[in-house]
Amino acid sequence: MKGFPIPTERKCMEKKPQNTAGDRNEDPAPQGSKWPDKTIIRYITRTLVLLIVFAWALVNLDVVLRFLGKALALFTPFLIGGAIAFLINVVLRPLECCWNKVCRKAPAKLARPVCLTASTVLVLGILFAVVFMMIPSLRESGEEFVQNIPLYVEEIGRWWTGAVQFAAKYNIVLPEYTIDSDLLIEKLTALISDEGSGILTVTWGAATSVLSVLVDVLLGLVFALYLLAKKEVVAAHLKKLVVTVLPQKKAQRLLSIASLTNQTFTNFVSGQLTEAVIIGVLCFFGMLILGIPYAGAVSAFVAVTALVPIFGAWIGGGLGAFLILLAEPGKALWFILFLLVLQQVEGNLIYPKVVGKSVWLPGLLVLMVVTIGGEAFGVLGMLFSVPVCAVLFSLYLEFMKKATQKNDDKHTGL
Repeated sequence: MKGFPIPTERKCMEKKPQNTAGDRNEDPAPQGSKWPDKTIIRYITRTLVLLIVFAWALVNLDVVLRFLGKALALFTPFLIGGAIAFLINVVLRPLECCWNKVCRKAPAKLARPVCLTASTVLVLGILFAVVFMMIPSLRESGEEFVQNIPLYVEEIGRWWTGAVQFAAKYNIVLPEYTIDSDLLIEKLTALISDEGSGILTVTWGAATSVLSVLVDVLLGLVFALYLLAKKEVVAAHLKKLVVTVLPQKKAQRLLSIASLTNQTFTNFVSGQLTEAVIIGVLCFFGMLILGIPYAGAVSAFVAVTALVPIFGAWIGGGLGAFLILLAEPGKALWFILFLLVLQQVEGNLIYPKVVGKSVWLPGLLVLMVVTIGGEAFGVLGMLFSVPVCAVLFSLYLEFMKKATQKNDDKHTGL
Protein backbone atom coordinates (compact mmCIF):
# COMPACT_ATOMS: atom_id res chain seq x y z
CA MET A 1 0.00 0.00 0.00
CA LYS A 2 2.93 2.33 0.63
CA GLY A 3 4.07 1.97 -2.94
CA PHE A 4 0.99 3.47 -4.49
CA PRO A 5 1.53 7.17 -5.16
CA ILE A 6 -1.30 9.64 -4.63
CA PRO A 7 -2.69 10.83 -7.98
CA THR A 8 -1.68 14.31 -9.04
CA GLU A 9 -5.24 15.40 -9.68
CA ARG A 10 -6.26 14.39 -6.18
CA LYS A 11 -3.37 16.43 -4.74
CA CYS A 12 -4.52 19.42 -6.67
CA MET A 13 -8.06 18.91 -5.43
CA GLU A 14 -6.83 18.75 -1.85
CA LYS A 15 -4.74 21.87 -2.19
CA LYS A 16 -7.33 23.93 -4.03
CA PRO A 17 -9.34 24.96 -0.96
CA GLN A 18 -6.20 26.51 0.53
CA ASN A 19 -5.51 28.46 -2.66
CA THR A 20 -9.17 29.44 -2.93
CA ALA A 21 -9.14 30.76 0.61
CA GLY A 22 -6.05 32.76 -0.20
CA ASP A 23 -7.66 34.11 -3.34
CA ARG A 24 -10.81 34.99 -1.41
CA ASN A 25 -8.72 37.16 0.90
CA GLU A 26 -6.96 38.87 -1.97
CA ASP A 27 -9.87 39.48 -4.40
CA PRO A 28 -11.90 41.99 -2.31
CA ALA A 29 -8.87 44.23 -1.94
CA PRO A 30 -9.39 46.13 -5.19
CA GLN A 31 -13.11 46.51 -4.47
CA GLY A 32 -12.41 47.64 -0.93
CA SER A 33 -9.92 50.21 -2.17
CA LYS A 34 -12.57 51.80 -4.40
CA TRP A 35 -15.37 51.97 -1.77
CA PRO A 36 -13.85 54.62 0.52
CA ASP A 37 -13.16 56.91 -2.43
CA LYS A 38 -16.82 56.97 -3.48
CA THR A 39 -17.97 57.44 0.10
CA ILE A 40 -15.55 60.30 0.73
CA ILE A 41 -16.64 62.02 -2.47
CA ARG A 42 -20.30 61.63 -1.50
CA TYR A 43 -19.71 63.02 2.01
CA ILE A 44 -17.65 65.93 0.65
CA THR A 45 -20.38 66.77 -1.87
CA ARG A 46 -23.09 66.71 0.79
CA THR A 47 -20.99 68.80 3.14
CA LEU A 48 -20.33 71.41 0.47
CA VAL A 49 -24.02 71.60 -0.42
CA LEU A 50 -24.99 72.00 3.23
CA LEU A 51 -22.35 74.69 3.74
CA ILE A 52 -23.56 76.61 0.69
CA VAL A 53 -27.19 76.41 1.86
CA PHE A 54 -26.21 77.42 5.39
CA ALA A 55 -24.15 80.37 4.14
CA TRP A 56 -27.00 81.53 1.90
CA ALA A 57 -29.42 81.26 4.84
CA LEU A 58 -27.11 83.37 7.02
CA VAL A 59 -26.74 86.04 4.34
CA ASN A 60 -30.51 86.13 3.73
CA LEU A 61 -31.54 85.52 7.34
CA ASP A 62 -34.42 88.03 7.22
CA VAL A 63 -35.93 86.34 4.16
CA VAL A 64 -35.55 82.88 5.71
CA LEU A 65 -37.14 83.94 9.00
CA ARG A 66 -39.98 85.69 7.16
CA PHE A 67 -40.65 82.57 5.08
CA LEU A 68 -40.52 80.32 8.14
CA GLY A 69 -42.86 82.68 9.97
CA LYS A 70 -45.44 82.51 7.16
CA ALA A 71 -45.10 78.73 6.93
CA LEU A 72 -45.50 78.47 10.69
CA ALA A 73 -48.64 80.63 10.57
CA LEU A 74 -50.25 78.16 8.16
CA PHE A 75 -49.51 75.17 10.38
CA THR A 76 -50.05 76.92 13.73
CA PRO A 77 -53.33 75.11 14.59
CA PHE A 78 -51.73 71.73 13.87
CA LEU A 79 -48.61 72.59 15.86
CA ILE A 80 -50.77 73.78 18.76
CA GLY A 81 -52.81 70.60 18.41
CA GLY A 82 -49.68 68.49 18.56
CA ALA A 83 -48.53 70.36 21.66
CA ILE A 84 -51.93 69.89 23.34
CA ALA A 85 -51.92 66.21 22.37
CA PHE A 86 -48.52 65.70 23.94
CA LEU A 87 -49.63 67.54 27.07
CA ILE A 88 -52.85 65.56 27.46
CA ASN A 89 -51.11 62.29 26.55
CA VAL A 90 -48.80 62.71 29.54
CA VAL A 91 -51.88 62.42 31.77
CA LEU A 92 -53.75 59.99 29.49
CA ARG A 93 -51.15 57.21 29.56
CA PRO A 94 -51.04 56.69 33.35
CA LEU A 95 -54.84 57.05 33.53
CA GLU A 96 -55.28 54.26 30.99
CA CYS A 97 -52.85 52.06 32.92
CA CYS A 98 -54.83 52.64 36.13
CA TRP A 99 -58.10 51.98 34.30
CA ASN A 100 -56.84 48.65 32.93
CA LYS A 101 -55.75 47.57 36.42
CA VAL A 102 -58.77 48.76 38.39
CA CYS A 103 -61.63 48.35 35.89
CA ARG A 104 -60.76 45.01 34.33
CA LYS A 105 -64.38 43.93 34.01
CA ALA A 106 -65.42 47.14 32.23
CA PRO A 107 -65.80 47.02 28.44
CA ALA A 108 -62.54 47.74 26.62
CA LYS A 109 -64.27 50.31 24.40
CA LEU A 110 -64.89 52.56 27.40
CA ALA A 111 -61.23 52.91 28.39
CA ARG A 112 -60.16 55.45 25.77
CA PRO A 113 -63.25 57.76 25.85
CA VAL A 114 -63.40 57.88 29.67
CA CYS A 115 -59.66 58.38 30.19
CA LEU A 116 -59.40 60.90 27.35
CA THR A 117 -62.31 62.94 28.71
CA ALA A 118 -60.87 62.89 32.23
CA SER A 119 -57.40 63.88 31.00
CA THR A 120 -58.74 66.75 28.88
CA VAL A 121 -60.94 68.08 31.69
CA LEU A 122 -58.03 67.87 34.14
CA VAL A 123 -55.54 69.69 31.92
CA LEU A 124 -57.98 72.37 30.74
CA GLY A 125 -59.30 72.77 34.27
CA ILE A 126 -55.83 73.54 35.58
CA LEU A 127 -55.21 76.07 32.80
CA PHE A 128 -58.56 77.82 33.31
CA ALA A 129 -58.02 77.86 37.07
CA VAL A 130 -54.70 79.64 36.60
CA VAL A 131 -56.26 82.19 34.23
CA PHE A 132 -59.23 82.90 36.50
CA MET A 133 -56.91 83.22 39.48
CA MET A 134 -54.82 85.81 37.67
CA ILE A 135 -57.65 88.02 36.34
CA PRO A 136 -59.12 88.99 39.76
CA SER A 137 -55.61 89.62 41.07
CA LEU A 138 -54.86 91.95 38.15
CA ARG A 139 -58.13 93.81 38.63
CA GLU A 140 -57.61 94.10 42.37
CA SER A 141 -54.06 95.33 41.89
CA GLY A 142 -55.22 97.95 39.39
CA GLU A 143 -57.89 99.23 41.74
CA GLU A 144 -55.43 99.41 44.63
CA PHE A 145 -52.95 101.24 42.43
CA VAL A 146 -55.50 103.90 41.49
CA GLN A 147 -56.59 104.29 45.11
CA ASN A 148 -53.01 104.58 46.33
CA ILE A 149 -51.91 107.16 43.74
CA PRO A 150 -52.18 110.03 46.28
CA LEU A 151 -49.97 108.09 48.71
CA TYR A 152 -47.44 107.32 45.96
CA VAL A 153 -47.40 111.00 44.90
CA GLU A 154 -46.92 112.12 48.50
CA GLU A 155 -44.10 109.63 49.02
CA ILE A 156 -42.36 110.69 45.79
CA GLY A 157 -42.72 114.38 46.76
CA ARG A 158 -41.26 113.73 50.20
CA TRP A 159 -38.35 111.81 48.68
CA TRP A 160 -37.68 114.56 46.12
CA THR A 161 -37.75 117.26 48.81
CA GLY A 162 -35.14 115.33 50.78
CA ALA A 163 -33.00 114.97 47.64
CA VAL A 164 -33.22 118.75 47.00
CA GLN A 165 -32.17 119.51 50.59
CA PHE A 166 -29.31 117.03 50.43
CA ALA A 167 -28.03 118.49 47.14
CA ALA A 168 -28.22 122.03 48.55
CA LYS A 169 -25.59 121.11 51.16
CA TYR A 170 -23.11 120.63 48.32
CA ASN A 171 -24.21 123.76 46.43
CA ILE A 172 -26.16 121.74 43.88
CA VAL A 173 -29.46 123.28 42.87
CA LEU A 174 -32.25 120.88 41.91
CA PRO A 175 -35.63 122.11 40.65
CA GLU A 176 -38.56 121.76 43.02
CA TYR A 177 -41.63 119.93 41.73
CA THR A 178 -45.10 119.68 43.15
CA ILE A 179 -47.46 116.99 41.88
CA ASP A 180 -51.21 117.31 42.19
CA SER A 181 -52.54 113.77 42.70
CA ASP A 182 -56.13 114.73 41.77
CA LEU A 183 -54.93 116.32 38.53
CA LEU A 184 -52.81 113.23 37.79
CA ILE A 185 -55.79 110.88 38.25
CA GLU A 186 -57.92 113.12 36.05
CA LYS A 187 -55.32 113.12 33.28
CA LEU A 188 -54.89 109.34 33.49
CA THR A 189 -58.66 108.89 33.19
CA ALA A 190 -58.81 111.24 30.21
CA LEU A 191 -55.88 109.43 28.59
CA ILE A 192 -57.57 106.06 28.93
CA SER A 193 -60.93 107.31 27.60
CA ASP A 194 -59.46 109.34 24.75
CA GLU A 195 -59.86 107.44 21.48
CA GLY A 196 -57.25 109.58 19.76
CA SER A 197 -54.56 108.63 22.26
CA GLY A 198 -54.00 105.27 20.61
CA ILE A 199 -54.66 103.20 23.71
CA LEU A 200 -58.00 101.97 22.41
CA THR A 201 -56.37 101.13 19.09
CA VAL A 202 -53.71 99.08 20.86
CA THR A 203 -56.37 97.43 23.00
CA TRP A 204 -58.42 96.57 19.91
CA GLY A 205 -55.33 95.12 18.23
CA ALA A 206 -54.55 93.06 21.31
CA ALA A 207 -58.15 91.81 21.47
CA THR A 208 -57.99 90.81 17.79
CA SER A 209 -54.74 88.93 18.38
CA VAL A 210 -56.23 87.17 21.40
CA LEU A 211 -59.28 86.16 19.35
CA SER A 212 -57.04 84.77 16.59
CA VAL A 213 -55.05 82.80 19.15
CA LEU A 214 -58.25 81.43 20.68
CA VAL A 215 -59.44 80.22 17.26
CA ASP A 216 -56.09 78.50 16.65
CA VAL A 217 -56.25 76.91 20.11
CA LEU A 218 -59.80 75.62 19.54
CA LEU A 219 -58.85 74.13 16.16
CA GLY A 220 -55.73 72.67 17.73
CA LEU A 221 -57.79 71.14 20.56
CA VAL A 222 -60.09 69.42 18.06
CA PHE A 223 -57.08 68.11 16.16
CA ALA A 224 -55.45 66.93 19.41
CA LEU A 225 -58.56 65.05 20.55
CA TYR A 226 -58.79 63.29 17.19
CA LEU A 227 -55.11 62.31 17.35
CA LEU A 228 -55.46 60.93 20.88
CA ALA A 229 -58.72 59.10 20.19
CA LYS A 230 -57.23 57.31 17.16
CA LYS A 231 -53.52 57.48 17.94
CA GLU A 232 -52.85 53.77 17.28
CA VAL A 233 -54.71 53.92 13.95
CA VAL A 234 -52.94 57.14 12.92
CA ALA A 235 -49.55 55.69 13.88
CA ALA A 236 -50.24 52.48 11.94
CA HIS A 237 -51.28 54.43 8.81
CA LEU A 238 -48.22 56.67 8.97
CA LYS A 239 -45.93 53.67 9.44
CA LYS A 240 -47.55 51.87 6.51
CA LEU A 241 -47.16 54.98 4.34
CA VAL A 242 -43.47 55.31 5.21
CA VAL A 243 -42.76 51.62 4.54
CA THR A 244 -44.63 51.77 1.22
CA VAL A 245 -43.03 54.94 -0.14
CA LEU A 246 -39.43 54.56 1.04
CA PRO A 247 -36.93 51.72 0.65
CA GLN A 248 -36.75 49.34 3.59
CA LYS A 249 -33.47 50.63 5.01
CA LYS A 250 -34.50 54.30 4.81
CA ALA A 251 -37.97 53.50 6.16
CA GLN A 252 -36.50 51.76 9.19
CA ARG A 253 -34.16 54.68 9.74
CA LEU A 254 -37.01 57.20 9.52
CA LEU A 255 -39.17 55.16 11.91
CA SER A 256 -36.25 54.95 14.33
CA ILE A 257 -35.87 58.77 14.24
CA ALA A 258 -39.63 59.17 14.74
CA SER A 259 -39.51 56.86 17.77
CA LEU A 260 -36.57 58.80 19.20
CA THR A 261 -38.41 62.09 18.62
CA ASN A 262 -41.57 60.84 20.29
CA GLN A 263 -39.65 59.53 23.31
CA THR A 264 -37.61 62.73 23.63
CA PHE A 265 -40.66 65.01 23.42
CA THR A 266 -42.61 62.84 25.88
CA ASN A 267 -39.76 62.86 28.38
CA PHE A 268 -39.31 66.60 27.96
CA VAL A 269 -43.00 67.41 28.49
CA SER A 270 -43.19 65.09 31.51
CA GLY A 271 -40.04 66.60 33.00
CA GLN A 272 -41.16 70.19 32.40
CA LEU A 273 -44.59 69.53 33.93
CA THR A 274 -43.01 67.94 37.00
CA GLU A 275 -40.57 70.84 37.34
CA ALA A 276 -43.38 73.40 36.95
CA VAL A 277 -45.44 71.75 39.69
CA ILE A 278 -42.44 71.66 42.06
CA ILE A 279 -41.59 75.32 41.42
CA GLY A 280 -45.23 76.37 41.86
CA VAL A 281 -45.53 74.56 45.18
CA LEU A 282 -42.21 75.95 46.48
CA CYS A 283 -43.19 79.47 45.36
CA PHE A 284 -46.61 79.22 47.03
CA PHE A 285 -45.32 78.09 50.44
CA GLY A 286 -42.38 80.51 50.30
CA MET A 287 -44.70 83.45 49.68
CA LEU A 288 -47.01 82.32 52.49
CA ILE A 289 -44.09 82.11 54.93
CA LEU A 290 -42.82 85.56 53.92
CA GLY A 291 -46.31 87.07 54.04
CA ILE A 292 -46.24 88.19 50.39
CA PRO A 293 -49.70 88.92 48.90
CA TYR A 294 -51.27 87.06 45.94
CA ALA A 295 -49.43 83.83 46.80
CA GLY A 296 -51.88 81.59 44.93
CA ALA A 297 -52.14 83.64 41.74
CA VAL A 298 -48.45 84.49 41.46
CA SER A 299 -47.22 80.95 42.21
CA ALA A 300 -49.70 79.50 39.68
CA PHE A 301 -48.51 81.91 36.99
CA VAL A 302 -44.86 81.17 37.82
CA ALA A 303 -45.59 77.44 37.51
CA VAL A 304 -47.25 77.85 34.09
CA THR A 305 -44.51 80.06 32.68
CA ALA A 306 -41.87 77.65 34.05
CA LEU A 307 -42.84 75.32 31.19
CA VAL A 308 -40.63 77.57 29.04
CA PRO A 309 -37.01 76.54 29.75
CA ILE A 310 -34.63 79.03 31.41
CA PHE A 311 -36.64 82.24 30.85
CA GLY A 312 -40.12 81.02 31.82
CA ALA A 313 -39.97 81.41 35.59
CA TRP A 314 -38.38 84.86 35.20
CA ILE A 315 -41.29 85.98 33.01
CA GLY A 316 -43.83 84.78 35.56
CA GLY A 317 -41.79 86.23 38.41
CA GLY A 318 -41.60 89.61 36.67
CA LEU A 319 -45.38 89.83 36.34
CA GLY A 320 -45.76 88.64 39.91
CA ALA A 321 -43.35 91.31 41.16
CA PHE A 322 -45.37 93.95 39.27
CA LEU A 323 -48.61 92.81 40.91
CA ILE A 324 -47.03 92.83 44.36
CA LEU A 325 -45.46 96.24 43.67
CA LEU A 326 -48.89 97.73 43.01
CA ALA A 327 -50.25 96.37 46.29
CA GLU A 328 -47.28 96.49 48.71
CA PRO A 329 -44.08 97.94 47.21
CA GLY A 330 -41.97 96.85 50.19
CA LYS A 331 -42.92 93.19 49.75
CA ALA A 332 -41.98 93.30 46.05
CA LEU A 333 -38.28 93.52 47.01
CA TRP A 334 -38.62 90.48 49.25
CA PHE A 335 -40.34 88.60 46.44
CA ILE A 336 -37.51 89.41 44.00
CA LEU A 337 -34.92 88.16 46.50
CA PHE A 338 -36.98 85.03 47.11
CA LEU A 339 -37.29 84.47 43.35
CA LEU A 340 -33.50 84.72 42.95
CA VAL A 341 -33.02 82.01 45.58
CA LEU A 342 -35.75 79.87 43.99
CA GLN A 343 -34.09 80.17 40.57
CA GLN A 344 -30.77 78.99 42.01
CA VAL A 345 -32.49 75.97 43.54
CA GLU A 346 -34.30 75.29 40.27
CA GLY A 347 -31.22 75.66 38.07
CA ASN A 348 -28.84 73.62 40.23
CA LEU A 349 -31.09 70.98 41.81
CA ILE A 350 -34.52 70.62 40.20
CA TYR A 351 -33.77 71.01 36.48
CA PRO A 352 -30.72 68.68 36.33
CA LYS A 353 -32.52 65.96 38.32
CA VAL A 354 -35.98 66.18 36.75
CA VAL A 355 -35.46 67.41 33.17
CA GLY A 356 -31.73 66.90 32.68
CA LYS A 357 -31.95 63.10 32.79
CA SER A 358 -34.67 62.98 30.15
CA VAL A 359 -33.22 65.61 27.78
CA TRP A 360 -29.54 65.98 28.54
CA LEU A 361 -27.99 68.93 26.75
CA PRO A 362 -25.13 71.27 27.68
CA GLY A 363 -26.39 74.38 29.47
CA LEU A 364 -24.88 76.77 26.92
CA LEU A 365 -26.55 74.89 24.07
CA VAL A 366 -29.93 75.07 25.84
CA LEU A 367 -29.53 78.83 26.28
CA MET A 368 -28.65 79.26 22.59
CA VAL A 369 -31.51 77.19 21.18
CA VAL A 370 -34.11 78.76 23.50
CA THR A 371 -32.95 82.25 22.47
CA ILE A 372 -32.91 81.42 18.75
CA GLY A 373 -36.25 79.60 18.97
CA GLY A 374 -37.84 82.56 20.74
CA GLU A 375 -36.51 85.03 18.18
CA ALA A 376 -37.66 82.93 15.22
CA PHE A 377 -40.97 81.43 16.40
CA GLY A 378 -41.94 83.22 19.62
CA VAL A 379 -43.27 81.28 22.60
CA LEU A 380 -43.72 78.05 20.63
CA GLY A 381 -40.10 78.28 19.54
CA MET A 382 -38.97 78.68 23.14
CA LEU A 383 -41.09 75.70 24.21
CA PHE A 384 -40.02 73.19 21.58
CA SER A 385 -36.50 74.30 20.67
CA VAL A 386 -34.97 72.20 23.48
CA PRO A 387 -36.52 68.81 22.55
CA VAL A 388 -35.86 69.43 18.84
CA CYS A 389 -32.23 70.21 19.61
CA ALA A 390 -32.09 67.14 21.88
CA VAL A 391 -33.23 64.90 19.01
CA LEU A 392 -30.66 66.42 16.63
CA PHE A 393 -27.96 66.13 19.29
CA SER A 394 -28.83 62.44 19.88
CA LEU A 395 -28.65 61.75 16.13
CA TYR A 396 -25.29 63.53 15.99
CA LEU A 397 -23.91 61.43 18.87
CA GLU A 398 -25.22 58.27 17.21
CA PHE A 399 -23.58 59.21 13.92
CA MET A 400 -20.26 59.96 15.62
CA LYS A 401 -20.40 56.68 17.53
CA LYS A 402 -20.97 54.68 14.34
CA ALA A 403 -18.25 56.59 12.48
CA THR A 404 -15.78 55.98 15.32
CA GLN A 405 -16.68 52.30 15.50
CA LYS A 406 -16.29 51.91 11.73
CA ASN A 407 -12.92 53.65 11.90
CA ASP A 408 -11.78 51.38 14.73
CA ASP A 409 -12.91 48.27 12.83
CA LYS A 410 -11.01 49.46 9.77
CA HIS A 411 -7.78 49.94 11.75
CA THR A 412 -8.29 46.58 13.49
CA GLY A 413 -8.68 44.86 10.12
CA LEU A 414 -5.44 46.42 8.91
